[in-house]
Amino acid sequence: MAITRYIIRFLLALVFVYAGIEKLFLPYNPSVFKSDVDMTDPKFFEFYNFLMETGYLYYVGFFQLLNGSLLVFKRTYLLGAVMMVPLLLCLLMTHVFISKYVGFIIFDGIMFLMNGILVLSHFGELKSIFLKPQPTLM
Repeated sequence: MAITRYIIRFLLALVFVYAGIEKLFLPYNPSVFKSDVDMTDPKFFEFYNFLMETGYLYYVGFFQLLNGSLLVFKRTYLLGAVMMVPLLLCLLMTHVFISKYVGFIIFDGIMFLMNGILVLSHFGELKSIFLKPQPTLM
């Protein structure tokens, strides 16, 4: 199981460090971006352009880079995996409800499942942290 976790960490870190660097430092060219995927709903490109124009995409890129970097190190990979859950859900639901492109949905679903393996392999530890028994209701 340790080798599986290491491979998953490596793959997720590679994908998310690259995605974060791409959003933060590489120039955005909408014509190249649109030519890559013909089967995507045009509303997705409007949404993506809106995120780029407002600067929100830099926020997403920062957290992709941060989470990918946290996955690299043994001491911080669990924190990175837990922080990646809402990010991956957001990415997955964006493609389910807006782009409707099956390739993106499958890719994001696989990333979510791989991250789920990392998180669930530490379920006991996380349960004791997040679901502590309380002595009283107040």
